[in-house]
Amino acid sequence: MSETYEPYEDEQDYEEDLWDDDEDVEEDEEAEDKEGGRSREELFPEDTGTCPLPVRHAIAALIRRRYISADEDKVAWEGLLSAPDLVRSRLCDALLLLKVDRRCGVAFAKQVELEDDTVPYKVKSVNYFNNVQSLLMVSLVTKYFAQTAAGEARVWIEGDEMRETMRRLFEDDPDIITSENTMRAAIGAMVRNGYLREVAQDRYEVMPIVGVVYTLDEIRAVLERYGLEEVDSDLAKRREGDNRE
Repeated sequence: MSETYEPYEDEQDYEEDLWDDDEDVEEDEEAEDKEGGRSREELFPEDTGTCPLPVRHAIAALIRRRYISADEDKVAWEGLLSAPDLVRSRLCDALLLLKVDRRCGVAFAKQVELEDDTVPYKVKSVNYFNNVQSLLMVSLVTKYFAQTAAGEARVWIEGDEMRETMRRLFEDDPDIITSENTMRAAIGAMVRNGYLREVAQDRYEVMPIVGVVYTLDEIRAVLERYGLEEVDSDLAKRREGDNRE
């Protein structure tokens, strides 16, 4: 049934009705902002953003860093947890996906891939490594899951153990100095990017982010590339049962 519209008696009634419509729109926008956890409070001159400050901290950190963690980035982590759907939506606007692992207490932004389109490079990938770093990372992943499955809250590794893993790539290389420098650089890269934390001379803590760097298929691909053993069943179960969002 079509609606019946009453004619306006004069121009004043028409103008008053227009103002009433504007007020309704403003009320709807205010309600939407309140429901979505957004804030129109201006934080700086010419600020047109609608996210609360903690959420902005989270978004900025996720774009700028390889990852954020509950232990090392408390402000950004709390901002993320305060409005995860809002953070996810804002990252999607920038062609980025949000990945969160609450068990490990880490989150990172991942570049999306679009068919028949070029996506601008925006973030540092958490799983982009050269050959030596890839092999080292897989060894860290397997050690991390083996130790945490055994009940260890924190995982440690010695420099000699990591170098022993990487040396299999240099078995036919007579240039010992170059291979040693390459292995040293690989360990240094892991420290700089937050996958390892040096706690003493040549002793390191394996950080929780390594638990989400690779999918199970990616781990298997690296092991197959270097002719190494298949993923053990315990690791497979832990990876398949992780709670990444």
